[in-house]
Amino acid sequence: MTPQKTFIESGKMKIATLHYEGKDKCVVMAHGFGAVKESLIPYAEKFAHDFGVLLFDYRFFGESDGWPRQLIDIKSQLEDWRNAIEFARGIGYDKIALWGTSFSGGHVLTLASEMDVDAIVSQVPFVDGLAVARAAGIKNVLRLTLSGIADKILSVGGRVNYVPIFSSEGSFAFMSSREAEKYSYIIPERVEWFNAVPARIALSIVRYRPITRVRLIKCPVLYVVAEKDGITPTKATLKAAEMTKNSEVIKVEGDHFDVYLDLFEFCSEKEREFLVKVF
Repeated sequence: MTPQKTFIESGKMKIATLHYEGKDKCVVMAHGFGAVKESLIPYAEKFAHDFGVLLFDYRFFGESDGWPRQLIDIKSQLEDWRNAIEFARGIGYDKIALWGTSFSGGHVLTLASEMDVDAIVSQVPFVDGLAVARAAGIKNVLRLTLSGIADKILSVGGRVNYVPIFSSEGSFAFMSSREAEKYSYIIPERVEWFNAVPARIALSIVRYRPITRVRLIKCPVLYVVAEKDGITPTKATLKAAEMTKNSEVIKVEGDHFDVYLDLFEFCSEKEREFLVKVF
């Protein structure tokens, strides 16, 4: 199953996509916090047996345009989603499902609250910046905030203050725990990627709360919840699911990164079954 590599316009930049051709239904997919599209190819290939799939890198990531590299900007990422969705519709797909994981799991909920789409899969999603901040701890949040302020100041002169995406427990990073160390296993070899993002995202991440919009979602939503998730807290995700009118929940006995690793086969099959049923 060989996808077609394409580039689409978004925010005066080109974002890279992998398109697995289908008939009238398309699953649009994007990676989580700091990753690349290649980390999701196993999921894309699973869904491509039944649907078209459009998998993309956000601007600043992977094969997409943009500098500084690996900049996470919520507004521009949502714009990339909208442009990817419109591209899928423009090439003939009548029905669109959105699949997001971790940070992009929050994005698909936000988008579904304001756009007409047909189904959502939100896997170990970021639903509430406040809950994520509490889980990270006040000390780490303060250090990240100071690093974010420094990065904003440096950006005026075109410079960047990078902070690691993940590190070992007790180290300074956006994610620092034994659980977070599994992050390295989801990044394939020989892709453009490094373990850092500009720190300025720390200034907006706490205020990003997709949970406040889920009541507006009309289409079916599947939440995949890892019961040992220390990155995107389980309790907040279950609360979001309760607030969503047409939702289903699958709980798995694992942590945030097990859904890409040991639990991949189970999660991907349950998600495929959900999409076949409702989409």
